[in-house]
Amino acid sequence: MTDRRIPLVIDTDPGVDDTLAILLINAHRDKYDIRAINPVHGNVHYGDTSTNAVRLAEYLNIDCRIGKGAVKPVIRAARTAGTVHGSGGLGGYDLPETDRQFDEKYAWDVLYEEAVKAGGELELVTLGPVTNVAIAFLAHPDLKNYIKKIYSMAGTAGKGNTNAFAEFNVYVDPEAFQILVSSGVPVYMCGLDGNASCGLSSEEILSLFHEESRVTDLTGTIASFIEDRNVRKWGMKINTIHDHVTMACYIYPEIAEFRPMHCSVELAEADAEGQTKVCEPDEDHPANIWYLVKADKQRYMEITREMMEFYKLG
Repeated sequence: MTDRRIPLVIDTDPGVDDTLAILLINAHRDKYDIRAINPVHGNVHYGDTSTNAVRLAEYLNIDCRIGKGAVKPVIRAARTAGTVHGSGGLGGYDLPETDRQFDEKYAWDVLYEEAVKAGGELELVTLGPVTNVAIAFLAHPDLKNYIKKIYSMAGTAGKGNTNAFAEFNVYVDPEAFQILVSSGVPVYMCGLDGNASCGLSSEEILSLFHEESRVTDLTGTIASFIEDRNVRKWGMKINTIHDHVTMACYIYPEIAEFRPMHCSVELAEADAEGQTKVCEPDEDHPANIWYLVKADKQRYMEITREMMEFYKLG
């Protein structure tokens, strides 16, 4: 029987947000064929992100390739957000150890091979700095002909979360993100401001992810960590799980409002390094992305409840 599922590669730096996003896409394994989960440096150092990726794939029984990813940005020194994601990157949670091995090839070659194999139907979701993807475009100039679309948790058209203007994933490797938005592949960019439309109160995040299931130890630990970090330590009133929102918009595009926009990346100005300059397209600045304006919070919450139900039944 022909497999009619959508071929998908996930590029990620797990990461509490990333982990919840991968749990979400795995709950739709009847629709998506995850061909690879490629780890990259980012939220924590590559040693932790790569370990989390391979352990999470085993934990969820995802039969896919796990390429050897980039340990640092294309040009710059590595920068992480370890204090934002806790010990090991998962809010202190330790996934079971595994003997599962990484693919013998690098992430950028894994992406290219899977894209060619899928005959132009491959889709890509990026949840961290896009170093692996940028290297893939540089190493394989024809890659743009084989990726159908890219959903990327990246950037902001408003305030940053790293400096005043920049979102973390772009700030870490701005040159890589500039390569991505210049690739010619349709890019659906889910930034901080658009994702914030699905921000959760303390009551909402704790009730959603503490629903009893076979993954509640993991989801509950992460949700409690995020709520404690955001509300009690940082004084925030809402909890936006950016990668999880991005994945929900990817799976259910009808919940999201995207607008065609032009995006470029600030590469030089120190105070605005990594800023994504998102503006209305014109003759000199043609549209090169679809930018998330907002998403339906109520549907997002329903999607999350359905995810937890999947793990209750599975």
